[in-house]
Amino acid sequence: MSDPRRRRQIKTPSGPKKKAAGPDLSKYKLKSATGRQEVPKPQPKPDPSQQRSGGQRGGQQRRQGGGQRGGQRGGQRGGRQGGRGQGRRDQPRPEPEALKTETYARILEHDAGTGIATAMAEKSLAFCRLKLKGSEAMTLNQRIYIGKDASKRTDVAAIIGMAHLDKMSNMARQDLPNLVQLFIEEHAQYFVDEFYNKAGPMSLKQHSYELLPDVGPVKARNMVKARDQVGVFASMDELNALAKVKGAELLAQRFVEELEDKTLMPRLTELLLPVTA
Repeated sequence: MSDPRRRRQIKTPSGPKKKAAGPDLSKYKLKSATGRQEVPKPQPKPDPSQQRSGGQRGGQQRRQGGGQRGGQRGGQRGGRQGGRGQGRRDQPRPEPEALKTETYARILEHDAGTGIATAMAEKSLAFCRLKLKGSEAMTLNQRIYIGKDASKRTDVAAIIGMAHLDKMSNMARQDLPNLVQLFIEEHAQYFVDEFYNKAGPMSLKQHSYELLPDVGPVKARNMVKARDQVGVFASMDELNALAKVKGAELLAQRFVEELEDKTLMPRLTELLLPVTA
């Protein structure tokens, strides 16, 4: 018999194979050890109350600093403005151009407590506000000097400015017609000669007399007839007696209407003033 191992090709294990030669560990050099990295410790959270207090202090300091700087700048600007304002207050106010040629005025209203008076200039019947000297009250139609000669201004301390009818007191507006009438009566002969004796027809249908209040065509013709009887009126009294009118009062009413209404035409105040007699 044959040996069965000869017929069978049986591979028997030969043991572990040798590995390829690797690097010589004895010659391998290690890198310098860095050690374990240090982990940063957590920082404690800031106290909110301290943040608020610190922020408040910082804000207060900033506000104080800003307020000081702003106050300094404001003070400097205020000082400059105050200086300019003080300079303007110290300078005398220029007198109105409308009064440059005026010499006398008549008192319409006077407040003795404040020394402020409203007066009517004689040449143009323009109204002005005056600062008067003394404490004694002046009466209606009292005449005072407002001209350029300072030595003659015994009653007037300063001319404040112009006065407007719509801003006057009720008492002043009530006394205005009386003041104008008193002025006309003092210059009665001038107004008789310049108006009542010279007035003629403005057109075929209207006479100059009809410019007066409450004078219509019939009354105007009667006034013309009365004038023709004597040629010319010798005085205001003769006019009143012959024409049966109140000449000074009618003319004063017309003047007041023109002072209140600047659009009223024609204007007798411009035709008859200033008084030259």
